[in-house]
Amino acid sequence: MKLWLFLCTAITLCHAQGQDTTRILKKDAVVKKNLGYYFAPISIKHVAKSKKIDFQIDTRNSFVKDFPINVYGLNLGVVVHERFRMGAGYYWINQNFNNKLLGIYTAADGAAKEGRVIVGSKGVPVPVTSLQKLVDAGKLNSFISGSQQLDLWFASLGFMYSFYVSRLVEFALPIEVGYGNFSEKLYDVSGNDFSSLGAGLKPGTTSGSFLPGQVGLDLLIKPHRWVYLEGTIGYRQTLAQNYSSKYRATSFDSRFNGEYYNIGVKVQIGTIYKEWKHRKKNKTELSIKE
Repeated sequence: MKLWLFLCTAITLCHAQGQDTTRILKKDAVVKKNLGYYFAPISIKHVAKSKKIDFQIDTRNSFVKDFPINVYGLNLGVVVHERFRMGAGYYWINQNFNNKLLGIYTAADGAAKEGRVIVGSKGVPVPVTSLQKLVDAGKLNSFISGSQQLDLWFASLGFMYSFYVSRLVEFALPIEVGYGNFSEKLYDVSGNDFSSLGAGLKPGTTSGSFLPGQVGLDLLIKPHRWVYLEGTIGYRQTLAQNYSSKYRATSFDSRFNGEYYNIGVKVQIGTIYKEWKHRKKNKTELSIKE
């Protein structure tokens, strides 16, 4: 399966100030800013006890059976001791795959296949362009092109541990477990509403619930105290899946398993606000003295 990297921006609004290295380590008279200064790990023993609210507008790029999808969400959490983040999120997908059509077997391919999506050996739908070549070569009798609409939401609880923290970079392990619902509908792009299929084989709306689990690796780069750059890569696994309705052409067994990617920006609103208040206070004190 080919993997395509889709970039997105996840803007994080931090209620409290980010890690302040001036209160973590004692200042020396002269600080030599070499590689060791920026990359040396900061022990948790030297971090002041703290709690801060962390709110994220999150966009993840992922795949459903080789189909690229965009997962949007909101996540609210609390960061403890600059190392541990606990949070809850809500995510959703509303996407139509008009640019990647599915092929569905017709009666000419036998009763056992009629109404099913044409997939390869790995269970991934075969592109319509490839199917047409098979028909032209006489290796496939016929097929119906279908467009797929996917609607999904899930809520999750997450925990993230920053196992390496320096002045410039951080590495963390995020883990999430959630619960959600999904629905999937196929549309006949010819406008005939799959009329060539038997009445009981026409694709309907597949719906159900599922339990997703995710684990990943998070990298945070801190070029400036106001703005951080963040990238995450991970894997999503369906832990359980139940159907309230299911059809031949819309079987979604384990289709939510796959990689996810995220590259974004974290704006330290708390730090900016705190510095603004400090400067405003200093200006007020100077004007009083004058």
